[in-house]
Amino acid sequence: MKVTVLGCGSSVGTPAAGGYWGVCDPKNPKNHRSRASLLVSSATTDILIDATYDLRQQLNAIEQSKIDAVFLSHAHSDHICGIDDLRVISYHRGSPIPLYSNAATLEEFGGHFGYTFTGGYGGVYRPFLEKKTVAEDEKLTVGDIPLRLFPQDHGSCTSLGFRVNDFAYSVDVRDFSDAALETLYGIDTWIIDCAGWRREHSATHARLEQIEDWIEKLKPRITYLTVLTNFMDYDALCKELPDHIRPAYDGLVIEI
Repeated sequence: MKVTVLGCGSSVGTPAAGGYWGVCDPKNPKNHRSRASLLVSSATTDILIDATYDLRQQLNAIEQSKIDAVFLSHAHSDHICGIDDLRVISYHRGSPIPLYSNAATLEEFGGHFGYTFTGGYGGVYRPFLEKKTVAEDEKLTVGDIPLRLFPQDHGSCTSLGFRVNDFAYSVDVRDFSDAALETLYGIDTWIIDCAGWRREHSATHARLEQIEDWIEKLKPRITYLTVLTNFMDYDALCKELPDHIRPAYDGLVIEI
């Protein structure tokens, strides 16, 4: 089984619109970042986590034409606004793609993209997603991939985190409850949001100091930082961080 980091950027990507790179060196391909999303793949099953503005380019970059299920971490625009790119994949599949998330996320998503479940224009477009509501702490298996979900504090909403065997993915998180942290004990590899970086306070995203505290408790073998901003140059991060904490990059593949 493997995971592929389709994107590891912040909500604006790197470079941001207008060619804004911040401190990131444009000559380093690992500083070219699309919005944060992940593909979890086994021999038979491919699960997409989040559908970003950049989804079409992300899937085409790795020649990925099959998606068996989609999970949404939450309903902020940078995680859902590429959803229409799944229409063609659904049509080639011959049936709607199951879309999983908690009730609050699906309600907000449906307010913007309800036609994905019902079709539209008098039947011209058929439904290409099938709504699947899950609990925030649910355990389930999709195809042959076992998932354990856990709630995350994202400030303005609750996002979902995902554990697959000894791998975990925590995007758009500010803090964890004790119960959520319990879910993470025993992981080997962790990808976690670090858009808060070295701020004194962040209302929505984890800061490095917090992440280091969690790592001390959970003791994963390796942790990758995602949701990287334009103020986080790849090479500078590699020099600054200890060996067991690395920046992610678009296209990173991790065997799990």
